[in-house]
Amino acid sequence: MSLAGLLPHGAEDFGDQTEIVLSGRQIDDTVVRAIAEELKTNRTLTVLDLQSNYITAGGAAQLCDALRLNRSLKELGLANNSLGDEGAAELSNLLDTNHTLERISLDNNAISPALMEKVMFKTLLNTQPLAVKLAMPRALANDPELKELDLSEYEGSRVSCDLITDCLKANTVLVALNVSNLDIGDSGTAALATLVRRNSSIKELNLSNNSITTHGVRDVADALKQNQGLTSLILSQNKVGDDGARALIDVLRHNDSIVSLDVSRSAVSRVTTQALASAVFLNTQPLLLKRCLFQTASNDESLKVVDFSHHPNMENSARLLCNALKNNRFVTILNFGGVGVGDEGARDLAQVLTVNHTITELGLASNRITLEGGRQIATALTENQTLVDLNLANNHLGDEGAGLFVAVLSINNSIIALNLEQNEVSASMLDEVEDALFLNEQPIALKKVLPALMKGDAGDEELEVLDFSAYDGQRYHTDASVKILCRALIHNKHVKRLSYANNNVGDAGAVCIADVLKTNRKITHLDFSANAIRDRGCLALCEALKQNNTVTKLDLENNNISETGAQALLDVMKVNNVLVEVSLKFNKIPQTAFTDIQIACAINTQPKSLKHATPRIREADQSLTHIDVSNFDGSKYYNDTAVCILAHELKANDTILSLNLANNTFEQTGAEALAEFLAVNSSLTDLNVANNTIGDVGLSHFCTALQTNSTLTSLNITNNQIGDRGIESLLHALALNDSLVICKADRNDISLSLLQQLEDALKLNTQPKAFKTLLASVNDNDPTLKVLDLSEREDDRYYNDTTCKLLASALLHNQHIVELRLQGNTIGPKGAGYLADALEDNRSIRKINLNGNRIKDEGVMEIARALKVNDVLEAVWTDHNSVSLDAEEELTYRLMLNSLPKSFKATFDRLTANDPTLSYLDYSQEPGSAKVIDDAAMRLIATNLLVNSHVTLLDLSHNRITAQGAAYLEAALRHNTVLCKLNIAHNLLGDAGGRALARAMKQNGTLSYLNVTGNGISPDIVEDIHAAVKINAHQPPSGPAWNTPTPSLRSRTQTPGTRPSSSKSVPFADLTVYDEELAEVDDHFYSQEHYNSIEQMIFEDAMKDQNMLLK
Repeated sequence: MSLAGLLPHGAEDFGDQTEIVLSGRQIDDTVVRAIAEELKTNRTLTVLDLQSNYITAGGAAQLCDALRLNRSLKELGLANNSLGDEGAAELSNLLDTNHTLERISLDNNAISPALMEKVMFKTLLNTQPLAVKLAMPRALANDPELKELDLSEYEGSRVSCDLITDCLKANTVLVALNVSNLDIGDSGTAALATLVRRNSSIKELNLSNNSITTHGVRDVADALKQNQGLTSLILSQNKVGDDGARALIDVLRHNDSIVSLDVSRSAVSRVTTQALASAVFLNTQPLLLKRCLFQTASNDESLKVVDFSHHPNMENSARLLCNALKNNRFVTILNFGGVGVGDEGARDLAQVLTVNHTITELGLASNRITLEGGRQIATALTENQTLVDLNLANNHLGDEGAGLFVAVLSINNSIIALNLEQNEVSASMLDEVEDALFLNEQPIALKKVLPALMKGDAGDEELEVLDFSAYDGQRYHTDASVKILCRALIHNKHVKRLSYANNNVGDAGAVCIADVLKTNRKITHLDFSANAIRDRGCLALCEALKQNNTVTKLDLENNNISETGAQALLDVMKVNNVLVEVSLKFNKIPQTAFTDIQIACAINTQPKSLKHATPRIREADQSLTHIDVSNFDGSKYYNDTAVCILAHELKANDTILSLNLANNTFEQTGAEALAEFLAVNSSLTDLNVANNTIGDVGLSHFCTALQTNSTLTSLNITNNQIGDRGIESLLHALALNDSLVICKADRNDISLSLLQQLEDALKLNTQPKAFKTLLASVNDNDPTLKVLDLSEREDDRYYNDTTCKLLASALLHNQHIVELRLQGNTIGPKGAGYLADALEDNRSIRKINLNGNRIKDEGVMEIARALKVNDVLEAVWTDHNSVSLDAEEELTYRLMLNSLPKSFKATFDRLTANDPTLSYLDYSQEPGSAKVIDDAAMRLIATNLLVNSHVTLLDLSHNRITAQGAAYLEAALRHNTVLCKLNIAHNLLGDAGGRALARAMKQNGTLSYLNVTGNGISPDIVEDIHAAVKINAHQPPSGPAWNTPTPSLRSRTQTPGTRPSSSKSVPFADLTVYDEELAEVDDHFYSQEHYNSIEQMIFEDAMKDQNMLLK
């Protein structure tokens, strides 16, 4: 293939063309040879594109040979060929001598990266000025001869700052780089900033006249943070501005190497320029000074100490640090010793002291300070109260300068160390300085009041209270300060309250105060809490307080006092009557001793009688059995505090039997203390708290104690503002208490019902202990309690009338007790009356044993009275009760009535009273009834029928009347003239009873109906009876003697509800004779004489017993 066939328009050579594109023409090395030949002579072609052909390393070599002669070609395209590393190497060698070829494309030629980069670098060098191209390889090779590089003469050239950076970033030889006048702008400056960041060998960098703005300056400033090698930077004739300058100022806080920085003619204000100059100047000072300055200015809390002593080149240190120290809050120690700040530095530091309140130590030894500098510092100390230590040794102050400091120490309270050695100061002046310093070592408060205290009698009367408890921010009070104060207090007559709380006063200080107290009679309050006083100091104070009678309050809390000191205080309280408050918390004192001291103090506030009685109570004086403080002593009543103290003391006492606290002023708190005492006491029997104000709450405390107390028998709570609530609590307590039997509760707001309950509860406590439990069961209607046995007792108390009263109330509603065993007690008539009242309503009790009591006739009659309405009581035993025969008969009679049917008892009184409305008596019973009419009842009926004039019908069916009863009925029927009908069916009459009725019918003329069915009577006898009845049904009875009742009998009446006495044991004739007669009865009728004798005996008995008839 010929070259002519490749060129456009059939051209045979390159001619004057500037750009030829032959890419993708399958050009091989043969064609390249022709192209190379053209290039050797061509002077116009600048671009030659041979990409995507078949050119190898040989072709590349031919091209390189041609380009060594060609000076016009700038761009060569060889991408997508087959050059390989060999071809690339040819091109690299070419570029060492060819300075015009600026771009070569070699992609896809199987070239190694290193060789590719090398070729690209050399083409880039061809774009730079020749000096750059020649210098950069030397820079890369770290040529020791290349120390300075000045590119400023290539003004207007396209110098690549990126290239310069790449070539110099690892260079360690170049020390000066001048790229001024190149108009690199901010972009070029950014590249050079990278060089500054990476290269610390370059010392001087000139960037003047490069159109650099604030942005570019900030890039340089940022790079300088990591560069500590650059010493000179020129940025003149740019557009730095104040913002850029301030960025440089900021970076100089971190950069310590820049000592020359030029921003002239760069739009920077004068103020900013001066600030920049100061920052650069600081880099000329010792690095220690610069670091301290920035830490001080930034208030770095880690910087506490600034020590420049004897460091070289520090003469400007005071001046430079001055402004920063004025606002610093953390530096406490400054040492400028031996750096030579002079009077000027002293003046600067004096300005600092007037406003700085954190510096405590200032070292200015050996600084050539004269009187003038000393005056500046002394003046500053009048406003400073934080500096503690000032070292001005080895200066030139003299006596005059030292005098200035003596004067200022009377105002300044903080300086406690002042070194004026080697200042031409006399010994006497040094002594004055020492005295002033010693006073400053004491707390400020002491220094302030000491002059006034030293005046003695002429002292300030406003100084009645000296309170040194508040920390003054500098120092605590110690034994030394106390000693100084005590010298002034010995004769002072104004101070009344003295507080050294929260300090560091020890035993020595306490001893000094004790010496003062022995003579001082003005101090009343003494506070040494939270100090370091031990037993030795406490003992000294105690000895003084034995003589002192003005101190009323002593606070020794939070010290190191042990039991020894506490015992000394207790000994003091025995003789000291004015000390009313001693605080000892947080010491090593046993709780018992602590409590005893508090009690002793409290006693001093109470009536004198309490203090007098307390020792005797503690010693358990056997002669002290009664305490009566109910009478006002003229000064103080017993209030809650006094009662609490007394109660506390009484807890361990077992001799006091009676305590009278009436007519005082204690309330529920005192009552609570007394209750605590009562809960553990086992000797007190009488307690009187009348006319106080314990109220319901106070009484409730007593009630709690009474639940465990078993000795108190009498309690007086009169006039104590107690209401129902309090009494309810007391009633609850009495349910558990067995000892209290007397409780006076007058003049309180208590309902009558509760007062009655209280009375009953107290009475209950007078009974044997077992009774309380039994009574509760009775009240609860316990179904298991059938027999109530009060005949046996566990203690020496007997059941009495009170027992009966309490029991009677409980029995009213009890439905289960069937037997009362009350024998062997001391129950009297009243007690029997109480039981009788209960029996009127109780329907369960069947038996009562009252043997061996004292009920007498009156008691028996009370029970008999109850039996008029009680239908269930079956037996009452009254032996050994001094009861008459008549009373016994009355009781027996009433009991007998209870054994009969209710219908009998209900009408019997009307029968005996001959009630005109009573015409029909129905005493018939249901078959199987438990109570029936027997012979004894029949005798009563018969006796009354003798004189009754109104009953016409009598039903006695279904009873247990035998022949004996029939005999009684016979006698009655012989005389009764009004009874018309008699039903006595279904009894036990038998033939003997039938014959008795038959005989009666022969004499009776009024009975027209008589039923004897079911009595086991023979038919013939029944027939005789019926025959007589029929006769009565048709004709009047014969014989006037039997038709007309005896006037004396018919007219006899009895007042209802009364029963005259009788000498007989039962209210009818003796049945013995009848019993004997009936024993001889056979189946034959008795003789007429026999019946006449029986009638006569019954009639005589009735006549004799006319005053005994029932109502």
